[in-house]
Amino acid sequence: MQVQSHPFFEEVDPGHIELIMVQSRLEKFAPDCVIFDEGAPSDALYLLLEGKVAFQKFVRKNEWLTINECREGAYFGEIGVLSKEPRALRAIAKTDALLVRIPGGALVDFLKSISGPVEKLLQSVIQHLRHTTHHYIEDRLHQEKMAVVGSMMNTIIHDFKNPFCLISLSAQMMRRRHPDPETERYCIGIEKQVDRMVAMAGELADFSRGEQSLAKSPLFLDEAFEEFKNLNFPYFEYKHIAVSMTVPPIEINASKAKLFRVLQNLIANAIDAFGENSGFIRVEAEKMDDGKNILIIIEDDAGGIPEEIRDNFFEPFVTFGKREGTGLGSAIARSIVEAHGGSLDFQTETGKGTIFNIRMPIDL
Repeated sequence: MQVQSHPFFEEVDPGHIELIMVQSRLEKFAPDCVIFDEGAPSDALYLLLEGKVAFQKFVRKNEWLTINECREGAYFGEIGVLSKEPRALRAIAKTDALLVRIPGGALVDFLKSISGPVEKLLQSVIQHLRHTTHHYIEDRLHQEKMAVVGSMMNTIIHDFKNPFCLISLSAQMMRRRHPDPETERYCIGIEKQVDRMVAMAGELADFSRGEQSLAKSPLFLDEAFEEFKNLNFPYFEYKHIAVSMTVPPIEINASKAKLFRVLQNLIANAIDAFGENSGFIRVEAEKMDDGKNILIIIEDDAGGIPEEIRDNFFEPFVTFGKREGTGLGSAIARSIVEAHGGSLDFQTETGKGTIFNIRMPIDL
């Protein structure tokens, strides 16, 4: 966006724009760079020409709460300039951002000589307050939901402890009484699935508290994925869905149980998306060019992620077309990958399919 076409200068004479631009300057910010800090002097108005900026409130050490965001064509900082109060929030670039910094004195002189922008500033103040209120309400609702989830999962873990123990003990007794390979296979599967259910419930409780504990150890991807295949053999026996896994023997340092959780969520989501339709799910892994990271790809041709949830797919409680879905699986999957120091994203196309990209450090 050009400076002259910014909404702040709408209906302003080009000569007046040039006059204030003489006293202003263009500033570029990389992602995560702080534009101004909470408590800093309110000495300028900022016009956002490119990118996205977030406004954050300090919560505790190394933790900031995002209150609001703005995009290209917005402007901010005017409330502090007019009230002469210190900055109430921190402004930080979320993407590469290009801004015009107009000093406070120059802004006041400009407003005295031009009447048009005053109305726009008042509208901006109202809009900032509205967005801030909206974000605050959304954040409070999210906290309440997560508190309910945490309480519920703690109750489930407590109440299910005895039944889970009985199931595991029964499976162990069957293995001793019927020591044939097939019975042993199924009993081991029962015991491991019970352990997974307990771990998943604990995982959900941790997630509700904003935690993600890891017990990493060295493992070979091919062996781990083969174990995942054995534990989830029903996924690989669908007649209408071909699930394939091509994984080389790359050694990484990771939590195998957590990695299984990510795979289970993404593959199960793809299977649900197929319904009764036929198709394929392809899982592949490779070492990335830098030699320090791996890339795991999960691809399907299930028709793509619905447009309604693409922008907030990894946010908690986002679900589509599932009566029994909680909307937490994808959020937990991303938190697991990020806890490993990696990233999880996707490309999707309506009517075709989706590719999930899991990038994780080898970390040996």
